[in-house]
Amino acid sequence: MKDRVVYTSIVGGFDSLMQPQVTDPRYDYICFVRRGERRTAAEGVWQIEEIPVDIEDNQLLSRYPKMHPEDLLAGYSWCVWIDGNITIRSASFYQMVDSIVDAGAEVAICRHPSRDCAYEEAYAVLSAGKAGYREMSGAVDFLSAEGFPRHAGLFENNIILRSLSSARVRELDGLWWECLCRISRRDQLSLVYCARKTGVEIVPLFPAGTNVRDCEWVGYVRHDVSPQRNWLARKWNGLRQVVSKWLLKRKIARI
Repeated sequence: MKDRVVYTSIVGGFDSLMQPQVTDPRYDYICFVRRGERRTAAEGVWQIEEIPVDIEDNQLLSRYPKMHPEDLLAGYSWCVWIDGNITIRSASFYQMVDSIVDAGAEVAICRHPSRDCAYEEAYAVLSAGKAGYREMSGAVDFLSAEGFPRHAGLFENNIILRSLSSARVRELDGLWWECLCRISRRDQLSLVYCARKTGVEIVPLFPAGTNVRDCEWVGYVRHDVSPQRNWLARKWNGLRQVVSKWLLKRKIARI
């Protein structure tokens, strides 16, 4: 076992497992899959491990390793989570991690490229059809009731560097999982709230103004899983979206 690990999770064939174009000998590479989905012990550089819990929902199960590194990666000091649609393609990525670790940070994540507000993210998620009004309205109500301010910061969460020796980071991860299960599956909405509650400072992973889509250190493949609807369903969905967006926008404006 090495001191550091890059890890990901692919459940139900949502993504194809991409090999990193550049590896670092100081790291292990682990991909977590659902119980019964493991076919080999390794694929390329990736060690294949089964997630030791049974959750029927693929989306929720795929998030389990993301928020439980302390339980799944015992023995490592640092972990780098990457979404299944991202690959490392430069040694500069590992050098960047070194600089952040040397600076004494506990958590580093890519800033969101276009927003700095969880409330605006909830509206954007609803507008894009990635979640319904009930879920986004509930998330807004929860954050507002907790006194969470607007424009408190927002991260993409597709690449996460974490210290595995920090009790505060473990507490953050536990609260984050609780929020994911109870409030919203969109983990961007609750991360900064959880960090503030647990006193964890999240530092930027990439240089200012850079994100996974334009950073030469990583490769990014866009998800495209939008369901196809017939004409009547598209019209109905469009009308429902207009009303839902109006209602949520009014709610956010009152915060």
